[in-house]
Amino acid sequence: MAVLALPRHRDRADRRRNTVGMLLAIPALALFAVFAIYPMLRVFYLSVFDYSLTTPPKFVGMDNFAHLATDPQFGEAVLQTVVYAAGTYVPALALALLLAHALNNRTRAGGLIRLLYFLPVAASWVAVSVIWRVVLNPDGLLNQALGLHLNWLTSSDTAMWGLVLMGVWKETGFFLILFLAGLQAIPGELYEASELDGAGRWSRFRYVTWPMLRPVTAVCSVMAVIRGFQAFSPQLVLTNGGFGTEVVNLFVYKTAFENARMGRASAVAVLMFVLLFVLTLVQLRVFARRDR
Repeated sequence: MAVLALPRHRDRADRRRNTVGMLLAIPALALFAVFAIYPMLRVFYLSVFDYSLTTPPKFVGMDNFAHLATDPQFGEAVLQTVVYAAGTYVPALALALLLAHALNNRTRAGGLIRLLYFLPVAASWVAVSVIWRVVLNPDGLLNQALGLHLNWLTSSDTAMWGLVLMGVWKETGFFLILFLAGLQAIPGELYEASELDGAGRWSRFRYVTWPMLRPVTAVCSVMAVIRGFQAFSPQLVLTNGGFGTEVVNLFVYKTAFENARMGRASAVAVLMFVLLFVLTLVQLRVFARRDR
């Protein structure tokens, strides 16, 4: 009888613990529902309405999406977002991987260098943008270091690339930490076995490091695309979208709050959600195929 009573007692204790856990999670879930789920559903709802903040919503069906399909300003914003995302995150990922490979040690000096690279990540985009306004000034540090006389933020030829330079500087440390964690999780026995087989440095990277880093690379790739399409603060603070730097999120902001077209802005947000969802699935599918 005692043997039978013990599992029942454990079952009651497990149910009680699960109930307490669910009750403790309710406040967090409620906040998430109010401040994340509801706004998202509201955006989908408003995307099929003509709505400004001063007039009641008027149902227009797919008119907002049809307008965006022929709006050249929206097309330019998408293109400039792609240019910014590719120009910032492709170099940031490559540089982060190289630095992670170089800093893959547990010495005190290596830890200090990793901390220095991560410091820009800890700063907000607004703070970094204010700092880089000084750096990119015609008389700023970048021109002085390169011996140039460029108006980085007031020229269509250089404004985007000034933002890209700042983005690479800020974002490299984020991916450096992820790649470094992936490298330190690779068993040392694999490198020892490859050395015994006569593999050189490049062969070890190609046949050991890169395959083992593929899951981390998939995560970094997905996050890079999402972070690239979320760009907003640097463009707002430094150029206000001028000189060929208006990205999609800034276009949404101006459409919603400067032009008071909340429905049209919601339609853009819905399109970007669908686009990022599809791109994420494609990236995960590509990396999954390579793992087979």
